[in-house]
Order: sequence, then C-alpha cells, then structure tokens
Amino acid sequence: MNPAYSVILLTTLIGAGQGLFLVLFGAHLAGVADGDSGRAFILQAGCALLFGISQFRRMLESVEGVSVTWMAFWVAFLLVNLGLAIGAHRKFASRISRQVITIYSLWTGVCAANLVLLLVSPGVEWTLVDSVTATLTLGGVVIATAIGRARGLRLGDPMLHAAYAVFCKAVPQLTLAWNIFREGGEGISVVAFTAGHVTICMRLAQIIASIREAGLDRARLGMAIGEAANEASWVLATVVWLWVG
Repeated sequence: MNPAYSVILLTTLIGAGQGLFLVLFGAHLAGVADGDSGRAFILQAGCALLFGISQFRRMLESVEGVSVTWMAFWVAFLLVNLGLAIGAHRKFASRISRQVITIYSLWTGVCAANLVLLLVSPGVEWTLVDSVTATLTLGGVVIATAIGRARGLRLGDPMLHAAYAVFCKAVPQLTLAWNIFREGGEGISVVAFTAGHVTICMRLAQIIASIREAGLDRARLGMAIGEAANEASWVLATVVWLWVG
C-alpha cells in the first residue's frame, strides 16, 4: 500500500481536527468549563471502566496490532503522572486534585489488568516493534535523566517526570501506529480508541481547571505536558488504525 502524500496529509489533518474537537466538546460535556468537576469525574471513571472491559474482551479474541511495550509503558506513564498528581495535591489539596489522583489510580489498575492478560495470551511474543520501542523509550529516559542531572534537577523534579511521561507514552503510541500499519489493528477495539480520546481530553481539561484553581506549579505543568503528548500521539495511532481498517 503506497498512498499519495496528499492522502497522508489529509488523513493526518482530519485526525488532528478530531482531536481538537474532542478537547473542546469533552470539556463542555463534562462541565469543566462551568466548574462542574463532579460530572467530569464520573465521565472519566466510566470511560476508564468501559475501556478496560472492552479492550479486555477484544484481547481474548485477538491481540493483532497490540504490542507488549505499548501496554507496559502505558502503565509506567500512568504511575509517573499519578506521582505528579500526588505532588500537586500536596501543594494545593482540593476536590479536583483528589479526583485527578483517583482517575489515574483507576486507569493504572485497568491497564495493569490488560497488561497481565496480554502477557499470558497465547501467541504473544516480543517483536521488532517492542525492541525499537524499548530502545527509544529507555534511551530517552536515560538521556533526559542525564540532561536533568547536568542542570541540577533532582530525580523527583516534576519536569524530569514530565519527560519520562512523554517518552513512556508518546513513543510507544507512535510505534503502536507503526505496528498497526504492519499487522493491522484487530486487537484494539473502537471503544478503546474513543474512550482514550475522551478521557485524555477530560484529564487535560481537569488539569487546566486545577491550574486555574491553584495556580501553575511544576507538578501541574508536568501533568499537562504528559497528557498533551499522549493525545497528540493517540491521534496519530487513531488515524493509522482508521486508515488500515
């Protein structure tokens, strides 16, 4: 398959437009813009459970296009941002900061359950995509750590953790798009893609609401950077999934 560059450009722009629409529509739907964090919390929790159940059931049937490193580094990303959320809560505790911690905890549990299923599924093996993903991600983490230490940042610095989050989420999702292009995306459900976009946008909106409430600190900025990279790379993975589907 060799599509024209104009088709590639158009498909990418459509995906980017969809991502922007989801950010705006998601914030309105959840009521974040109106200060209704309760609706945003319920919607995010529902989407997390919907994703978990849908993707779990899909992987019982097929794991085509799903890579071990994508799911493993996803859990790592969630743990990093959970740590940032806890740090932000310690600086300024509020209902929104507690909700952010709860959502990250829920997503960590959901993705960990799916990772365990993937690891025990028959036919799952370490592939070239996994090797490339692990090399780029871990290499990026090492380089970010070296640069951070050279600039006097401690290992717990939120900006360093933001770099870890980007490498643990954006890189695996970019290589996931490559894997879907190579093998197909039968192993990833449409609900997983949809719920992913909605919840990422909800978390971004909630982080923005938290910044408005407590001010911009390094922990909240770190979370925002990680989630922005998350959505950008998920848009690309979605575009490829729609393209090959």
